[in-house]
Amino acid sequence: MNNINKATKILFIILLCNITFSTHLFSQNKYKRKISITEWIEEMEKCKDKEYVLEDTEIFYDGSKDSLYSPLLPRFIKPSDKDKKREKTIFPPIRIINCKLPNNKTCQVRNIIFQNNITFVRCEGAGQLIFYNCTFKRGMDFLQSNLGTLQFSYCSILQRTVVIELQISVLSFSNCSLYTDHSIIQKRYGFEKENQSYQYLFRINQNEKKINAFTLYDCKILPTEVMPILYFKGGKYDVIQFQGIDFSNSIVDFTACSVKENLMVRNCKFKQPFGMYQFNFPKDNTSFNWNQIDSVGLGLYGNYAQAPYTHKTDTLISNVYNFNELNSSYRKFYSMYRTQGDMESANACYKQLKDMETVKYHHLYQLDRSTNTWFNWRFNQFLKYFSEYGTNPVQSLIISMWVILIFAGVYFFFYSDWDGINRAFLIKKHRTIMQYFSSEQRLEDFYTENYIEDFKTFSEYKNEMKESKVLVPLFIVLLGKPLYLFSVIKYKIVSFIYRRTEILQGRWIDLKSARKVFVGVTVVISVLIYLIYLGLIRALNSVTLSINSFSTLGFGAIPVKGASRYITIIEGFLGWFLLSIFSVSLISQMLQN
Repeated sequence: MNNINKATKILFIILLCNITFSTHLFSQNKYKRKISITEWIEEMEKCKDKEYVLEDTEIFYDGSKDSLYSPLLPRFIKPSDKDKKREKTIFPPIRIINCKLPNNKTCQVRNIIFQNNITFVRCEGAGQLIFYNCTFKRGMDFLQSNLGTLQFSYCSILQRTVVIELQISVLSFSNCSLYTDHSIIQKRYGFEKENQSYQYLFRINQNEKKINAFTLYDCKILPTEVMPILYFKGGKYDVIQFQGIDFSNSIVDFTACSVKENLMVRNCKFKQPFGMYQFNFPKDNTSFNWNQIDSVGLGLYGNYAQAPYTHKTDTLISNVYNFNELNSSYRKFYSMYRTQGDMESANACYKQLKDMETVKYHHLYQLDRSTNTWFNWRFNQFLKYFSEYGTNPVQSLIISMWVILIFAGVYFFFYSDWDGINRAFLIKKHRTIMQYFSSEQRLEDFYTENYIEDFKTFSEYKNEMKESKVLVPLFIVLLGKPLYLFSVIKYKIVSFIYRRTEILQGRWIDLKSARKVFVGVTVVISVLIYLIYLGLIRALNSVTLSINSFSTLGFGAIPVKGASRYITIIEGFLGWFLLSIFSVSLISQMLQN
């Protein structure tokens, strides 16, 4: 019995050793081949088959053979004429399956023209592989691979790039030209796809896989007949950076993505809404100025052949789920801008958020035409016009000033006690002029007549001071002399001016013809100046009355009568309402800043 147990133990140990040895042998023989980058490029170039397939192979950088692909070669400088002369063309489609790319090394694949698609499937490698001055005429695919860094510098990608289940540290494109060729779609799919209006430029389906950093720097998306789509679905990113990209003729759509550390969209242009379906990004470390998308805003894309849901889409309100999702996206941006203190972007984002709310109120009014829903809708429209939903107190102040001027224009044509200018006043002045031309009176005489009572008062005042020299202290008497002197000086100065400006010197009927012409022209000019003076006085009083009514200062009786009195009451109510909104807008902006 003991011998049987010993034999069993020995067999078990032998079996365990065989399994361990086999596993070790399998791991050592995981890759059947091992080739350098130069050998790999030469194989692809010389391949005459319909498709070049490389399986279970380790591609490595050999310093003695791969001098053309040295990591020390420049890769951030625009390709020279020498690079273009060294270009190699690879014709068949390329499939790299279960291979190991250069590991823990930096190497470059340079000056290659891939006439057909190149696909990487279940590949691995922790190194940095750089494609420099390469052309991919049918695009490229990265499927279910685990890589280190892929960098494309000064490359031309003339078809879509597909990324599915790719675990990678860095996927970077700098100074590349991206283009979608509609003719390739027709050849590939036939007549049915001939009228397709869009094509994927990037299609990244990650699910739970992670791209540590995805960057697009200074790339050009060339004009095309169809709309290029940059589609990011699922996955987790540490960093996403777009810089210097003109997305005017393309769509950027993030769906169920998450950025953990940094999102940067800088110096980019958009003419299509920025896709934001369940897209999460860090509030504290996002650089995305709203002015890049202010004209288009955010959107939700379904079928790219149709218009997206935006803050202006009426049908968005009928789908509560879409409305809430887009509302949530706007609030993420708004919260992010406020966290960073970028109030200009926050206000611009908030205005589109409120536009969406206005569309909602309009939709509710169409469903229920009640007074309450009508006021909600119209009040939002008014707030947008008056103060841009409370984000622009300066605009509300400007509109208030225009309201004041409009009411002042109304008051200009109504009588005011402040200036007393009405028909009776003008008739009186006209009679005075006629009397001046038909009599021997001078201008000085008319002035004296108007102020004769004041002159008597001044004379009596002078006599009282003389009689009171003994009765009152000398200081009191001396105090009154300047008052008298100022009054006399004013009278003498005005009388002197009237005397010097006297032009008639007799009656109009006694003047010679030449003198009549001179006097007539002078009088016409004088009357026009006087009328302008009266107009300025009336305008000043009208503006003052309008400001008083609008601001509801109420510093006394209203100096107007009749219909204008009720107009001032209406203006007072309107001013109270508008100034309340202005005050709230101003305080809100001050507190936010």
